Amino acid sequence: MVAITRAALARQLSSPYTTRTVASSTVSKKYTKKKKRTVKQRTSSSTISLPLQSYNEIAGKSNITDANGYDRYGNPTGREYDLGRDGAFMGFHILIAQFYSDAQFNDAAMQLPIDQLKSKGFQVTHVKTEDACITELASNYYQIAWIISTNQIQNSKFITALTAFHSTGGAIFLFADNTPYVCHASEFLRTKFGITLEGNYYGGKIMTFKENGHQQIGSFGEHQIFTGITNLFEGITICHPVYSTPTSREVFVTIATASDDNSSIAVYDPSPTSTEGRLCLDCGWTKLYVNWDSAGTARYIVNASCWLLGIS
Repeated sequence: MVAITRAALARQLSSPYTTRTVASSTVSKKYTKKKKRTVKQRTSSSTISLPLQSYNEIAGKSNITDANGYDRYGNPTGREYDLGRDGAFMGFHILIAQFYSDAQFNDAAMQLPIDQLKSKGFQVTHVKTEDACITELASNYYQIAWIISTNQIQNSKFITALTAFHSTGGAIFLFADNTPYVCHASEFLRTKFGITLEGNYYGGKIMTFKENGHQQIGSFGEHQIFTGITNLFEGITICHPVYSTPTSREVFVTIATASDDNSSIAVYDPSPTSTEGRLCLDCGWTKLYVNWDSAGTARYIVNASCWLLGIS
């Protein structure tokens, strides 16, 4: 792990700006229904060219009353209301490990978030097997890994590989859904914090921004991840974290509470001196494909990815 300041963010770009997809067999689910810090950067062979200001001026502000326009959910329209500036993340790499797939959650569906990430400058690799994910995690090529859980872990080395990635500066976006489609995220959190994921709550509602509303039913509070969002879809089938100790609840912090009064989105933000990367947990990954166009989803997903880098 190498901690890199903005002045030191320089490497020789050696790979093209592409999205790679590795196909595999998948498990099918029957669907019925602002602090300053350095960038924790694992060694890679690419150039990272970070502009003086990677975030938009409204970073951290959800309730925007003077926007040029609003969508049908009441969120402001326009890229200037995102957390990250377009093109500001050139040279940063995201690995998307999609372990769940079905007729709806296919490559075409995943292309929607991939395209949004690319608009910010991210380079994206998309894999569908644990073996491919383990290989990519060990490459020192990625700053962020998305882990989209399914109902079983097939490779016993997976959690070890993911934990090593995180402990050496890799940031992780954990996606879970209803039980049993929580395995990868739940096992990592159990290993790291003593937290497990469970539940099959049928949500489908929209959470709203409230000042200091992190733990209020159906609400979310102030956080850079929610920049430009006053209304956010909670997902359809939703799990929730189960905390084994008070300490785990304090360290892995709820920033949004679903309509069942359980944590829906939670984050881990290590100290600036830590070698670990940031973490974000989303408990309803249906928003990635079934409701990508619903309230605030696209902006939230990309905002969270920008935040995970630890740039301010």
